[in-house]
Amino acid sequence: MKAFISPFHDHHWTGNALVRGRLQLHHDAQGRGAQVEAALKDLELQCHYVEPGSVDMPELNRVHAEDYLHYLRTASEEWLQRPDVSFEVRPNIWPNRYFPVMKGSLPVAKAGRYLGDGASPIVADTWKNAHSGAETAVMGAQALLDGERSVYVLSRPSGHHAMTDMAMGGSFIANAALAAERLRSTFKRVVVLDIDVHHGNGTQQLFYSRDDVLTISIHGDPDVIFPFICGYDDEVGVDAGEGYNLNIPIIAGSEMAQYRPHFERALQRISDFQPEALIIAAGYDTFRGDPFGNLCLDTPDYSILGARLAALKLPTLFVQEGGYVISALRANTRSLLEGYLGER
Repeated sequence: MKAFISPFHDHHWTGNALVRGRLQLHHDAQGRGAQVEAALKDLELQCHYVEPGSVDMPELNRVHAEDYLHYLRTASEEWLQRPDVSFEVRPNIWPNRYFPVMKGSLPVAKAGRYLGDGASPIVADTWKNAHSGAETAVMGAQALLDGERSVYVLSRPSGHHAMTDMAMGGSFIANAALAAERLRSTFKRVVVLDIDVHHGNGTQQLFYSRDDVLTISIHGDPDVIFPFICGYDDEVGVDAGEGYNLNIPIIAGSEMAQYRPHFERALQRISDFQPEALIIAAGYDTFRGDPFGNLCLDTPDYSILGARLAALKLPTLFVQEGGYVISALRANTRSLLEGYLGER
């Protein structure tokens, strides 16, 4: 197994997140990437550090709107030119059901259009970090096309909440979706299985009307956990994509005994789809006690999941997502990959 690592995977994130009405240091904290990197080295994977600007990725403009990408590149500089602003770009007005189109051109209006929640502030390094993470994901996907059977992508920030033209949940560029687009250049059918505790709303939105990329998200019940507004089991896709999006919300507090049948349901749907490649949006915030999760998996459980994924016998790309118990990330990453590599 190879690993592709963004050079900014453990970069200090200076932004804040709005959580239950309070601003606090962003949960995508420095140290997360270092712990995952340590696990990859524990397993003696071939680690490749991706040089920024070294990857040609036309997928970026197929997945994201041109105006949104321009905004990500320029938002911080434009914002900081205004008087009396914070160091981070943060909206205080959003489009709503009475005014669904944000017409204003001031930076605060643009922020309301392109930043979908209070956990996605833009700071000076956001574009650099997110773009490098996207390059890393695409390079990982290319490695599968070049013959690798399994690859791990380590990047920050996460990507599975990013939509066509809006950041959300601390995600700015849809890394797993970019990887899926690269794989689709060769493979007819690709599946994205999201095992982060939060619904992969961005991945869902990007492929919701397509039948060539099956999207499955196993996550905490959105009635009680972010993103609150989507991730329900009646969201199945539209038009050609009807039946090709599967959401599996799980009751809060579920342990492996309750989680496992839902996971097996997802694997059966994957087998029925007969894909040629598999992407795992690998979040470890399903871990017991995660401050931003509500499920109760333990470290050995990830090994079981890894072994079951390997049994699918598909070219597999793991793309880093959440996990906020930093002290457990090394062990949980190692457990998932030990299970996968042992079974394979």
